[in-house]
Amino acid sequence: MDIQSFIPIATFLSDYLGEDCEVILSDSTKEKVVFVKNAHHNHIKIGSPLSSVEKKFLDNKLYKEKDSIINYRAFSSEHKKLRSATHFIKNDQLELIGMLTINYSVSPLIELRDVLNNLISGSTSNEDSREEFYESFNVSFEDLMNTTIMDAIKKYDIPPERLSHEEKIELIRTLDEKGTFLIKGSIPELAKLLDTSETSIYRYINKL
Repeated sequence: MDIQSFIPIATFLSDYLGEDCEVILSDSTKEKVVFVKNAHHNHIKIGSPLSSVEKKFLDNKLYKEKDSIINYRAFSSEHKKLRSATHFIKNDQLELIGMLTINYSVSPLIELRDVLNNLISGSTSNEDSREEFYESFNVSFEDLMNTTIMDAIKKYDIPPERLSHEEKIELIRTLDEKGTFLIKGSIPELAKLLDTSETSIYRYINKL
């Protein structure tokens, strides 16, 4: 299986999703970009090295546990806010040969949301209600983990330790779908926020 054979799919996705959606196809064996279209990062081109996020995915071998990492947040080098996803491309032996990353610019949507908030309630969203984003090339996995957890908790509008049993299961399911528990330290961090034991978190995960 040749990573170059996925270029038509990457081209199709970039054409269909439009110029606000950056599509990057990387060869993980060479750790190089082999295709990019609608680039949000002005220094990414064919032959560029992997971004730090993709390099972390590779170094931490997340592809052995998940086929994809969905809906993580990033900042482009031009300060566009992005909603991102990476799919791990594997051969028949389940060895990683490449990664397909989609970075969708949500900055215009956030600006529109603020305009609508102003029209509806007379105020724009405050700092506490805004999602946190990361510099794609400087983000640490610890920062990614912490903000993914906090973003998931914010929707409940109550202190995390007061969540009901059902809400905790819903929260843990959301975090599991985002691949949060593949990151070392995520379970102790969540247990601390929920004021519960790590054993309880594992029990919740086993119920999913």
